[in-house]
Amino acid sequence: MKLTKQTDFAFRTLLFLAAKPKEQLSNIQQICDFYDISTNHISKVVMRLVRMGYIEAVRGKGGGIRLGCAPEHIQLINVVTEFETTLRPINCSEQPCRIIRNCRLKGVLGNAMQAFLDALSAYTLADMVDSDLEAIVFSN
Repeated sequence: MKLTKQTDFAFRTLLFLAAKPKEQLSNIQQICDFYDISTNHISKVVMRLVRMGYIEAVRGKGGGIRLGCAPEHIQLINVVTEFETTLRPINCSEQPCRIIRNCRLKGVLGNAMQAFLDALSAYTLADMVDSDLEAIVFSN
């Protein structure tokens, strides 16, 4: 399965913020510069993550963003299900398929998708952050 750019950018943003000390504020431009990605894309992702409670936005001079909760409380599966527009691996009805009644592929791909989601449910953002990642992000 290939994740959308929005989901990818959500994970990148969360990883960047998780690698920083909790009290340290960052800004969208720092994230964009670090990953060399568009400010427009990250801004939309950040706003969604704020609504989810995963990021806290501090307004005013000297403001910025930081994680809004502990990395242990951010489950990877929740990020994927929030940002992915569809988790159906195949759409048999968009262009009606002639073999839909006898096709087993949809069931097999559905099982594979469920296995993917089940695997994600075992991990949190905290599982993705280690001292090497912190060193890379903090040095920038």
